[in-house]
Amino acid sequence: MNKLDEDIGSFAGVYSLFGVLDEYHDKQYLDNLEYKRRSEKELSDYISSAQTSMEEMGEDYDYHNYDYGVEQELRLEEMAANAQFDFFNEAKELHALALIEMKVMFLYKEIEIRLKQIISTYYSQKTSQLSNLRALNSCFASNGVALEEINGYQFIDDLRRVNNDLKHSLKINASKKIKVFKSKTKFDSESLGVFLKLASYEIESFFNLLIRKINGEDVVELGDSSFLGEIPF
Repeated sequence: MNKLDEDIGSFAGVYSLFGVLDEYHDKQYLDNLEYKRRSEKELSDYISSAQTSMEEMGEDYDYHNYDYGVEQELRLEEMAANAQFDFFNEAKELHALALIEMKVMFLYKEIEIRLKQIISTYYSQKTSQLSNLRALNSCFASNGVALEEINGYQFIDDLRRVNNDLKHSLKINASKKIKVFKSKTKFDSESLGVFLKLASYEIESFFNLLIRKINGEDVVELGDSSFLGEIPF
């Protein structure tokens, strides 16, 4: 397998990008949570320290150990931190959904690009008129390769359905046939995440098997997944 074959068959770069996006989103949550906890602790510690000093010193208590203005500033800071955290939590599903939508569309676009790259490189044919998966299938078929018969193709077709639905709205239409969405009427980040994680493994497997087939290698053992690694998202 040459360098081009390896590049087409590996989605490590794509999945690494997805991992970076997830890490950024998770970091935003953790930063907001840390800000909330820190502001609450600062207020609690300040009041507790003032009360302890008052109890220990009694009439000799130095009121300079306590400043009403400082307490109010800390209370306002706590309110701001809690409001920011609550706002992020309320928008968290929207953020997660936007990220997963982007992943679906990016991955499907990457699939089309790689299929066209194979056609251009291995068959020396122009791809400008191959505007959808059906046209790509026909082109491969004319070169003696039936994409539908390669293990993992169904996940590419499923990704196409999900991608097309997401282009219009969150309503599930053509994707209703896909198992993970059968009981749902609208997409959500959890079900899309489950689908994408499963599809990602199978799609990488598909491209490796496709390259093997084009190179004349035996791809009868369609369950071979020895090349798969851990997807970081």
